[in-house]
Amino acid sequence: MDTVKMLRLISNETNLQILSILKSGSFNPRELARILQKDETDVSRRLRLLERLGLVEGRWIRIRGRNVRVYSLKVGELRISFEPGGVVLQTADRVRYEVPLLEGRLPRIGLFVGRRSEISKLASAGESIIVIYGIAGIGKTSLAAKVFGDAFWYQLSEVDSFDYLAWQLGLFLNTRGYHLLLDYLRSGNREERAIFELVLEGVEETRAKIVFDDFHKCRDDVIMRLVSFLSSRLRSGKLVLLSRERPNLGLWDGVLYLHLKGLEPGDAYELLRSKGVEMEPEEFARLYGVTRGHPLALNLFAEARKGTPGDVTNFFDMIFAEAYDSLTDDEREMLSLMALFNEPLEYEAIKRLYGKKNAFSVLYSLLRKGLVERSGESYFLHDLIRGLAMKGIHGDEGGYYLKYAEYLLSKNSPDDFIKAFRYTIRSGRLERLKDLTEMRIRRFRHLIVDFPIAYLRVLSEAEGNPYVDSEIAEVHFQRGFFDRAEELWLKVLDRLGGIHLANVLSYLSDLYIEKNEFEKANEYLRRTEAIAESLNDPLVWLWYHMERTKYEYYTGDLDEALRSAMREMEVSKLLPPDPEREVKVLFHVGDVYCEMEEYQRGVEHYLQALELALANGLTFGANMARFELSKAYYNLSAYGKAAELAGEASEYFIRIKNYRRAVDSLSYMTVSLIGLGELEEAEQTAEKMIALAQSTNYPLAWAGYIFLGAVKELMGVDGGEYFRRGREHLRKYEWLYDAVLHELGRVFDVEVIHKDY
Repeated sequence: MDTVKMLRLISNETNLQILSILKSGSFNPRELARILQKDETDVSRRLRLLERLGLVEGRWIRIRGRNVRVYSLKVGELRISFEPGGVVLQTADRVRYEVPLLEGRLPRIGLFVGRRSEISKLASAGESIIVIYGIAGIGKTSLAAKVFGDAFWYQLSEVDSFDYLAWQLGLFLNTRGYHLLLDYLRSGNREERAIFELVLEGVEETRAKIVFDDFHKCRDDVIMRLVSFLSSRLRSGKLVLLSRERPNLGLWDGVLYLHLKGLEPGDAYELLRSKGVEMEPEEFARLYGVTRGHPLALNLFAEARKGTPGDVTNFFDMIFAEAYDSLTDDEREMLSLMALFNEPLEYEAIKRLYGKKNAFSVLYSLLRKGLVERSGESYFLHDLIRGLAMKGIHGDEGGYYLKYAEYLLSKNSPDDFIKAFRYTIRSGRLERLKDLTEMRIRRFRHLIVDFPIAYLRVLSEAEGNPYVDSEIAEVHFQRGFFDRAEELWLKVLDRLGGIHLANVLSYLSDLYIEKNEFEKANEYLRRTEAIAESLNDPLVWLWYHMERTKYEYYTGDLDEALRSAMREMEVSKLLPPDPEREVKVLFHVGDVYCEMEEYQRGVEHYLQALELALANGLTFGANMARFELSKAYYNLSAYGKAAELAGEASEYFIRIKNYRRAVDSLSYMTVSLIGLGELEEAEQTAEKMIALAQSTNYPLAWAGYIFLGAVKELMGVDGGEYFRRGREHLRKYEWLYDAVLHELGRVFDVEVIHKDY
């Protein structure tokens, strides 16, 4: 074992995240890349390195005629021992595996003096909610990083959105052993209340600490609602808010408010001396009277004056001006270009923007002088410094923005793509948006589902551009706003071509199928087919056949639906492997076979989908496969298998708070148990359905009353009252009521219900 290489690898944040995720199951590189929002090639390289060192193991599995590489965790524990002869690493299998919070996400604390009483107060606080507020530069971030060094740290900005924050929280909680939030988000679920409850559950179970820095900058209403939700419910975890002003949380109890002020005189003097500044007591008193112990002001003063106080009226402007005058031309150039960006910049980005060989030495000099700060592996300017440094900017701002956008695109991750889109817009080079939107369509298909609000906010900065408007329409469609999507797509349709036009045509087909306007749907299907023939692009052919299958299925031509579904499978093999897409295609084929009442053939395809989902860590897809299998087995009268699979699926869906799918699964579990004669268990599952109906009002859940009535009748008890309640709740849903009786009719004489009700 190469000890040095092992230590280097496990000290890397991304590698630790990979190991943490693999604890929850086997994954292929593509799905890991999606979870981590990283480039798939980079993730594959890391997996191979970790495999060579014995931390993970990869294996080839044969699925549907294709070899698929999947990885799993090989060791449960890694011990590092410091022996007289050197460092020894040992691995041992353990049940528990915990990845500590990664320091790379925390702000770096440089020189830290004083704050003894504040540290003591925060460290011993029994409150679950802590608010640290005070003016800019007063030291809120440094204090919180000092006390809460094991927290999830998130720096808010005006453009932050809840969907991105939720993914980051899911990834963090996953490293602490709580997987359900990440599972829920990966499945495409986006119910606000469910995410709130999963965040709360995860924080409470892991006793995690969450820090929201720059809380005063938050403009996202959903993030504000999340904070309010957590504020009144947290008990074991902690939520720490850093803000310039005291936020109104609407709470009197359970909150510790700490108004942070300047350093005490002794601590302020210690800070200056540590910077090499010697002052007479009278001079220091005069300086302290103006600065009131403000740490940033003292740091700037130390750098600018080296101990000569002079006139400190308007101290920020004056001190910065003197500090700025003392910089070299290279330092001024770097400071000015960094001032263009509100977010921290990685060293590689700074090096590319700066463009000179001495980038590292110049950056280090600015860091040492206190003009640049470091957070994890990134560098940024304090807001006060940025505002003053902006005055020195000269040159092509748009060129810097475009260069930064190109750097972000090279990272090949969805999050960086969204940032690149924003900076491309700011550069003014709007002609590049055509290529960017094509990149999103081909490479980042999941982005609109995973980060809809974050992407929509960026897109809104360039509304009116046809490529941007078509993307905005797709966001609306995925969020269920069909009328908005239809209006925008029809508006830009004649201004698009190629892959963009094909994308919109296929979506319009889907939209009209959803609205049961099948004549219009067929019109756009024909147009999609025509452009697919013109482009001869496998991706466009896949879109066409997916929509054709759906259209034929809903209009009742099952033979055509099956032919189209089979073509989906053929075309899918021409595209790069995508397990989630392939699972969806298998579902389509299985659904058509089951609708044709060829249930055994449907089972074959659902089993393939289950195998593929399990092999690639697609937990939601695996449980959807279990649910579909339970339906097929029920229709084959294999009630034991149906009940078992539906039970597994329902437990998972309840855990991730997808109550609609949970009720669907419980309904087949209940009727299957009735078919088996397991009446006591059937009674319990029917009661679960009723409890979910009372909390969610999901229509099918009210069928629990009907199932309970059937159980009571089979037990020799009058079930009439339960039949009446179920009938009353489903009165507005006649088709659903008929469907419930049809399924129940396989295992129970529904004439008992028809006779009296």
